[in-house]
Amino acid sequence: MKRSNNFLLVNAAGQLMQEHAFDHLSNDKLSRMNNCMRQLLQDEITIRERKERENELLNFCLEADLFDESVTIQTLHQWQTAISYYGLSAEPVMLMQEEV
Repeated sequence: MKRSNNFLLVNAAGQLMQEHAFDHLSNDKLSRMNNCMRQLLQDEITIRERKERENELLNFCLEADLFDESVTIQTLHQWQTAISYYGLSAEPVMLMQEEV
């Protein structure tokens, strides 16, 4: 179950990355973000490391520019589903995006 949550988070972050939602982040942050995604998909990661990488990646995801014109509604829904597994909500963001 935990691995599938990680997969959802990594997949959503990767999709947002492809749609330029993180273009405003520094190269250092993008590198750390990629490192988190790579580690979360490994089987050998400890529970403590997994939790640390999840928290770090979630923090990066919260910095996403969800209003970039290239971010699709499907990706926003994917992102919302992924972060909901961690007890976070994107309701206000989704409502604002639909009004645009």
